Amino acid sequence: MNKHLTSELIVGMGSGSNSADAGVPAVPAARRLAGLFTKEDNFNIHKTFGLGCLIHFLYRFAFIGAADMRFASTYQTLGCMAWHFALSTSSLIFKIPTKRIAEGSRIWPEYRLHSIVFACRSIACMLVVWAEDRLGVATPWYKVNAAIVIATLLAADFSTWWVGPNGRSSTIQELDAPPPMRYFFSVMQFHATAGCLVGVRRFSTQFFYVWIIQFTAFLMTLRRKNLAPHGPLVVTYGVMLTAGFCISTYDHFTHGSWLLVNTLANAAAALRLAGGLNKYVLWGGLGAVLQVVRPHLVVPAEDPYLMLKVGAWLVTVAAIVLIGVRKVKRDYKRDSDARVAATSMKPAGKVS
Repeated sequence: MNKHLTSELIVGMGSGSNSADAGVPAVPAARRLAGLFTKEDNFNIHKTFGLGCLIHFLYRFAFIGAADMRFASTYQTLGCMAWHFALSTSSLIFKIPTKRIAEGSRIWPEYRLHSIVFACRSIACMLVVWAEDRLGVATPWYKVNAAIVIATLLAADFSTWWVGPNGRSSTIQELDAPPPMRYFFSVMQFHATAGCLVGVRRFSTQFFYVWIIQFTAFLMTLRRKNLAPHGPLVVTYGVMLTAGFCISTYDHFTHGSWLLVNTLANAAAALRLAGGLNKYVLWGGLGAVLQVVRPHLVVPAEDPYLMLKVGAWLVTVAAIVLIGVRKVKRDYKRDSDARVAATSMKPAGKVS
């Protein structure tokens, strides 16, 4: 059963007070910055990959839109994908706490492996686009996208098993954030997976997902080193997800599949969050159905079934809203009950 945290996010403040407030001398900023340089990375390999990726992100984001961030089926693009893969995998050299801390905004073993797995998912989707264009493939390999989604689920489950019970945690549900924000984060995960499954033949959306994953890991590193408070980092993550949804919207809208991917994502979220449908059955089933009906679901300039498709999308939106209202209300109650229970367990103060 998922645990729900007892405190809510206060924007601009971390979950814990700083050392000065706690009566402990504050650590100088220079010393905290020096904490980013650790003995596990003596040759600064991970930092070199990180700096290169940061510069690469800034360059690509200057060409958002029709230029598809200037990606192409070149060896330069292939090298860039390899560089981001190296950044994620090189994080394995670091020693991190076995258990997730209460606020949930610092890296723990399961999160690190999941971060690598899901970054590789987006990189793999980009690689498919690269290979198709490079080889001059006439019919897109959509089945490969479905295989990538299922392989990612398997890899994530294997990672969870590998770290053992002490290293596991529900990434979203155990995050110290208000229930509406947690619900938004959960729904966006379904949209990301649906985007991989639909597989618009562009690089931008998947590269933006790589940025969200890798930059979030960097923010969590800053939090672990006490270089940034918890609250603003969670808000930043929400802004990043919103920006990713906007990029995805542009890519899918310009390719006539916006209704398809959003209806698919909302339906998946409803079936999983409310119905508890097994994720392999869910994504395997949606992938199989998608292969059959895909040609009929892309909206052309003049579509006689457009209103029917819009109606289906509106139904899934209504479902997500209703499920969200129920879930948020339930989570608020659980958080409130947990606070009351925690307060009642505190020892009474001494009477003088």
